[in-house]
Amino acid sequence: MTIEEFARKIGVSSATVSRAIHGRGRISPQTRQMVLQRMEELGFTPNLHAQNLARQRSRTIGLEYLGRTEVLSDLFLIALARGIQHVLSEHGYTLLLNPVGVGDERASLLRRWARSRAVDGAIVVGDPDVPLDWLRKLTAQKTFCVVIVHHPPPPVPGAGCVTLDLSQGVAQAAELFCSMGHCRIGYVGSIEPDPVLPMLREGVECRGGCIPPELVIYAGRTPDDGAKAAYALVSGDLRPTAIFVRTDVLAIGAMQAIREAGLCIPKDISVVAHDDVPFAQFTDPPLTTVRVDYEQLGKSAVEMLLAMLERREPVDLHRTVHTSLVQRATVAPPLHHKTISLTGGV
Repeated sequence: MTIEEFARKIGVSSATVSRAIHGRGRISPQTRQMVLQRMEELGFTPNLHAQNLARQRSRTIGLEYLGRTEVLSDLFLIALARGIQHVLSEHGYTLLLNPVGVGDERASLLRRWARSRAVDGAIVVGDPDVPLDWLRKLTAQKTFCVVIVHHPPPPVPGAGCVTLDLSQGVAQAAELFCSMGHCRIGYVGSIEPDPVLPMLREGVECRGGCIPPELVIYAGRTPDDGAKAAYALVSGDLRPTAIFVRTDVLAIGAMQAIREAGLCIPKDISVVAHDDVPFAQFTDPPLTTVRVDYEQLGKSAVEMLLAMLERREPVDLHRTVHTSLVQRATVAPPLHHKTISLTGGV
């Protein structure tokens, strides 16, 4: 059946069927549900490829990460892709993702997708930012783009920006450490440059604590990397009373190494991590971590990109998503220290 034949068979207009399929336009939830149910009953499958050719649209959005990690090996990127896909599907778009290859190859592939019109637009995740020259080359191909970065780039025609502001969650972590009485804090980083360490150090030092250079280790990305770094910290002469671990994935290994060293979390040493990927609440004990709101990141990026594609005015080309600390059970006062309340009492 054509879409017109199907519409006549169920007693609605072809425009109503189209709105139901794409989830856009003026259509009630009840009517949309009826159309989708009748499609299932009658075995009607619209030729979306032909429709897209007629509109000169692919209804596909490319998602690319320009860092050195493969997407499917990074739980942060997987959670972000899930959030983006969830919002895209509500608007009748699909997600095109290249899960393998090094950063340069992925960046080149995205430009080829744009030239061939395989994608209508692109969402690009920086590590932590997107090279300005590369962004200009992409948008010069008349491909709208939204970048997710830590620092907003200068304005580029055809490009929007969602800034992931880490400062709020990191400041809350510093406040928690110091209010609990932790004055000597270790740090397990992932890769350099790292925007979190200077934020955390400033927050800790202004409250009387410190993160000594000898207690800072850049480990890598895997749980095994986190385990090696944490073991080095807790087995040294200057053992910290608390450790901030740059990602939840690193924290899994770090917590295992701390336990294998005969120490108890949080009685002997406290741990705070970053990202709040889904498994963080199920660690033993449940992990205190800085939450990245993946759903809000994805929603902000998709809404901005679709507004650009549909030429809606005005388009807000810069949004900011903040982090926040989620307190669970891996932080406690160090032994022989009194806890200082956040209101100033003891």
